[in-house]
Amino acid sequence: MAWVRISDDFYDHPKFDAAGSLGIALWVAGLAWSNRNLTDGFIPRKTALRLLDFEDAAEAVRNADRNGVTNAPRNGYVTPDVARFVADRLLKAGLWVEAEGGFTIHDYLDYQKSAEQITAERDKNAARQKAFRDRRGSAKGSSNRNGGSNGVTNGPVTHAPNPNPNPPKEKRTTSSSSEAGEPPTDAPIRHDVERACRTLADAIAANGSRKPTITKAWRDAARLMLDKDGRTLDDVLGAIRWSQADEFWRSNVMSMPTLRKQYDRLRLAAQRPQPGTGIATAGTNGQLPGTDSRIASHYDLMAELLAEGGN
Repeated sequence: MAWVRISDDFYDHPKFDAAGSLGIALWVAGLAWSNRNLTDGFIPRKTALRLLDFEDAAEAVRNADRNGVTNAPRNGYVTPDVARFVADRLLKAGLWVEAEGGFTIHDYLDYQKSAEQITAERDKNAARQKAFRDRRGSAKGSSNRNGGSNGVTNGPVTHAPNPNPNPPKEKRTTSSSSEAGEPPTDAPIRHDVERACRTLADAIAANGSRKPTITKAWRDAARLMLDKDGRTLDDVLGAIRWSQADEFWRSNVMSMPTLRKQYDRLRLAAQRPQPGTGIATAGTNGQLPGTDSRIASHYDLMAELLAEGGN
């Protein structure tokens, strides 16, 4: 038994909209017929028009349209017309191509095995089966029963054919990550990475949340911010302090990967003056008017990030 390959999304192609449901049925039947008969996509005209029984479609034509065509005494007069109509739809859609004496399935050999390939595989399978039978016959004729072999256990196992004509491809492994290369497993501890992670974890806990676990994903995000994104350790620590002091961002930045993802938004938010305050405005005592020392420290951090963003 052989198989034909059909993608599971083939019907999304505009050509099949043009072919219609009957055209799709005839196209699939043509694939199977050509593959079984080893014609490399060629279908004789008479065969193509007889591949499917369009009697049901002819009956529908008779029942739906009571004029010229339905005056025929039997559906047999209508059926050939339906078959020719469907074949013509396949030609107009570009799924079949006119050929001498019949039709050729468009791009057949781009997706299906050729007759030469199928024949070679059949010959190879036949030779393997013959070799297996020869080994089994030799084992039965042998008088040595101590080896525990009977030809079947010593020979290679012939597995059942896989009914899926498109087996999944093996995943390829790469030596580096898609972003910035994973550090080797025995790499020394990065103190700058550890400091950034501990600072964020401590700040989240200080805000009343459960102290998060510093995972590999945290360390990777911190490392990428420092090595790939071009942030300095002071940049990262400043972003941590500001985000955990802001009422909105403290509930949204709860991990190092999130901090990395939202870093630029945090930087832009830190540069915006708060309504009714103004970062640059300070009282005679060095604090912002109408605020306590915690809020004043909060805006000092915003000013600090603003200055860092301009460097």
